[in-house]
Amino acid sequence: MKINQLEKKYNKIMKKSETFNKLYKENSLSKEDVHTNPQGWKILTRSGIEKIQYNNNIDVSFDIISHELDNVVIKATAYMKNKKMESFGSATKENCRNTYKVEMAEKRALARVIIKIMGLTKTLGEDEIKYQK
Repeated sequence: MKINQLEKKYNKIMKKSETFNKLYKENSLSKEDVHTNPQGWKILTRSGIEKIQYNNNIDVSFDIISHELDNVVIKATAYMKNKKMESFGSATKENCRNTYKVEMAEKRALARVIIKIMGLTKTLGEDEIKYQK
C-alpha cells in the first residue's frame, strides 16, 4: 500500500473514533453505557441508547410488522430535526431465548434506529451482542 493510501485509511479510522468520542461526551455517556468488544465494535447498553435519544430529541414510533408465537418483527421510525430513519428489530426462537419476544424486538428496533439516525458505524445495541456470544 502506498503512503497516501495508508494516510487516507488512518484518517478515516481517526474520524470514526473522533465521532464516537464526541458523541460520548455530548451525551454524558459513562462506562456503564458503552464498551468495546474484542472485535472493536462499540456496544451501547439500553441506558446509553436512551441517553442519546433523549439528549438529541429523537422521537421514535413503532409498528408491529409480524406478531406470531415465535416470530415478532417491529419497525421503528425515528425523527430528529429534519431527518427520518427506519429500522427493524426481530425476536424469533432462533435469536431470542426469552419468552417476551415483543419487548426484545422493540428494544432491538430502538437501538438500531438510534444508531442509524446518529450515523454510527461498527456499533451495536447490547441485545445484539448477547445473542452472538
